[in-house]
Amino acid sequence: MTIPFKRFGVMPDMSRNAVMSVPTLKRFADLIADLGYNALFLYTEDTYEIPEEPYFGHGRGRYSQEDIREIVAYCEKLGIEVIPCIQTLAHLECFLKWKHIKNKYCDVTNILLVEEEETENLIRNMLRSIKASYKTKYVHVGMDEAHLLGVGKYLDKHGYHSRFEILSKHLKRVCEIAKEEGLEPNIWADMFFRMCNDGKYFMENPKLDLEKIGELPENLSLSCWDYYNAYQKIYMDMIRAHQKLGRETWFAGGIWTWKGFAPDNRFSIRSATASMEACKKLGVDTFYMTMWCEGGGGTSRFAGLPALYAISRIAAGETSMKKIAEGFEEKYGIPFARFIDLDLTTKKKGKVSRGGTVTNPESYLLLNDPLLGRMDSTLMGGEGEFYRLAARRLAKNAKHPEFGYLFRSQAALARTLSRKADLTVRTRKAYLENDREAMGEILRKDYPYIQKNLKEFIAAFRALWLYDNNPQGLEVQEARLGGLRQRLESCEERLWDWVENNTRIPELEEEVLDIRGKGRDLVPGHFFFDTWVNVVSAGRT
Repeated sequence: MTIPFKRFGVMPDMSRNAVMSVPTLKRFADLIADLGYNALFLYTEDTYEIPEEPYFGHGRGRYSQEDIREIVAYCEKLGIEVIPCIQTLAHLECFLKWKHIKNKYCDVTNILLVEEEETENLIRNMLRSIKASYKTKYVHVGMDEAHLLGVGKYLDKHGYHSRFEILSKHLKRVCEIAKEEGLEPNIWADMFFRMCNDGKYFMENPKLDLEKIGELPENLSLSCWDYYNAYQKIYMDMIRAHQKLGRETWFAGGIWTWKGFAPDNRFSIRSATASMEACKKLGVDTFYMTMWCEGGGGTSRFAGLPALYAISRIAAGETSMKKIAEGFEEKYGIPFARFIDLDLTTKKKGKVSRGGTVTNPESYLLLNDPLLGRMDSTLMGGEGEFYRLAARRLAKNAKHPEFGYLFRSQAALARTLSRKADLTVRTRKAYLENDREAMGEILRKDYPYIQKNLKEFIAAFRALWLYDNNPQGLEVQEARLGGLRQRLESCEERLWDWVENNTRIPELEEEVLDIRGKGRDLVPGHFFFDTWVNVVSAGRT
């Protein structure tokens, strides 16, 4: 079977803290090459070296130019083209954290101050570093999600101009610099659509004002991206709309590795199948799967192996999931369904609780505060038992010679969740019913169990991180998980104080409101909630 794409690739995110070490990235390249992928899109916002900008990626585990040359040479022997993916407008918040850098280059939030000589010099140095490190002629220059473009320092200096006008002028200039450096740029094309569709991107029958957009730079190609849908028609409509812009269109789907501490292989396969069929019908030559690390890189890219494998077989024309599962087990020595247990997707009455999309209770219920319980309204009942059984299944593959470390980490997480998932609900019930005996049971049995298994999860997660990634970035996850350990200890002390001394706990007296905005009308159901700061507290973080 032949894969019907000229360029069939994977884009691991090396910008949201988890920068794969060079040896691990080579291991990943071996894996995808074996599956028939021939392109590695290396997404680096500020995690590559720019000699003229020492603060660019400092403390972030960035790749040196020599690192990238080593990766490129290794992949070349495997028949893989390595394509740099950078940002030349937005998504540069980590670089702009440095105060003196922000003052020099920032318009607002994570967006560069455009139409400035210093910013153009920065972009030129970006592209020169790319040219010195890679062999390909292509460079993905980003430019997505610049929602606040022109409303910060740019507005102060130039007055009001429409985002469309600013974006078009900046895009033209970046393409000119790329041409001077002998590179052909590709961009995420969502901004064109958002400006014509009230800020929306994914839709049926999107509108485009072609006269307003005008002629795009001749050396530009576009990337259409979508990994939220499982409907071929939406993909068809979006790709056709991109093609109307008159430039080559690439397509980026997604293997869900960015919902917290677990992947979602099931939905990744479902959405990719629909988008691949659309791409085949519309003659798209470049199809690649993003593997973002939104939320700090809590999921190993290797946890997406079932989706990587299945998508490669489906692309080659295999339609039987039974045959795909058999081939997976034969190749890796783990049943396909058992590897997908890493998804930690909870079930209700035998059905996946997702409503056709991605959910991540395994992450937000872990971080859910033991007294505030902001995420309690999502609980459907039975989560504890689900995670208890999941831990047992996951532990069976903990000694696998290559992928056992993934299962050890997830098993420890599942054991923690078996008592932690509904901890606040049970705690609140005992408090409001003045049931000191029930509270004592929670404190004597659940708190020690959770703390013990949380400690084991932190250790297993640390081992996973250091096996896969450069160490920089681990500090973020350890600060969050360490904060949870401290919070559990604090809550335990206060609850004992209530049991023994009847000391009030105001957090447990406050009524529960639905986290999704339904007020007192609580509608249980798991969903996707990926922002750590919004899970842990209603306060400022």
